[in-house]
Amino acid sequence: MKGKHHVLLETNKVKYEFDIKRNITIIQGDSATGKTTLASLVSDNSRYGEAAGIRLQSDVPCVTYNGGDFWKQEFEAYQDTIIIIDEGNSFIFTKEFAKTIQNTSNYYVLITRKPLYYLPYSVSEIYGIRTSGKYHYPEKIYHEFYPLYFQEVDPDEKKGCKILVVEDKRAGYQFYTHSLDGINCISAEGNSNIIKKVMEYANASNEITVIADGAAFGAYVGELVSYRKQSDFAIYLPESFEWMVLKAGVVNFDNIEDVLSKPEEYIESKEYFSWERYFTSTLRNCTASDLIKSYSKDALKPYYFSGKNKEKILSVIPEKIREQL
Repeated sequence: MKGKHHVLLETNKVKYEFDIKRNITIIQGDSATGKTTLASLVSDNSRYGEAAGIRLQSDVPCVTYNGGDFWKQEFEAYQDTIIIIDEGNSFIFTKEFAKTIQNTSNYYVLITRKPLYYLPYSVSEIYGIRTSGKYHYPEKIYHEFYPLYFQEVDPDEKKGCKILVVEDKRAGYQFYTHSLDGINCISAEGNSNIIKKVMEYANASNEITVIADGAAFGAYVGELVSYRKQSDFAIYLPESFEWMVLKAGVVNFDNIEDVLSKPEEYIESKEYFSWERYFTSTLRNCTASDLIKSYSKDALKPYYFSGKNKEKILSVIPEKIREQL
């Protein structure tokens, strides 16, 4: 499944309205914020139809998974469906669940207050639910999704950067090592280790910037942002380094502006478990026939960190983050 799908769900007392555009969406928040009510209303609509007094509008099927021992077979049987899974289904924390949904064509909305470490979900698709003033009791309560995290977190004040922490020693690390003079680029050896590296170096210097692939960093962003309250540092979480290269315009790719502005219209969830994989595949494919530009995660060609190309890629970083580098 691909594309952005608008869902409207309402009764005579409550109304939900939201868009789902990736294969994994996370809903977080405290109790009594409307998370469980959302799942229950979708479930009742599927079970009782019009008799439930619930109106559900969606251009694709939208269902709630109500538990059971055969969740694996059920998810594999669904196609092009938005599936809402309420907290309490412990299988969503397992490697088996991640493996099961990887090759399905569905979008999954997971209600959980705990990180899901086996799933590569985006920092941009973690939401809370809030009640707005669009409707007022006793008429109707309006619920809407709002993002809990953002791609960039500016430092409270301009400090500069002595230490740049990145995920691994692949293309992004190689680019920053060659492109940023006077900055110690540190590999965390995996996104799960980034917070540990930040804590390790925060004692020696508070002039730290973190850059990681936001498309698969969702499970770790909460802890990182929470630690930032103790030690002020800059955070930049673009979709991926490959996304930055494509956005910089240093390679030729047809319709690139449209692809980057509406990637959900191009990325098939069954084929690409995370958007990072799509942008990597796209960059490899559009440079495969050029020996100078051919892209590899493991060995970045000098073309990308030389002259104007280097500057174009660095210019993709938001200005307030870039000022620290």
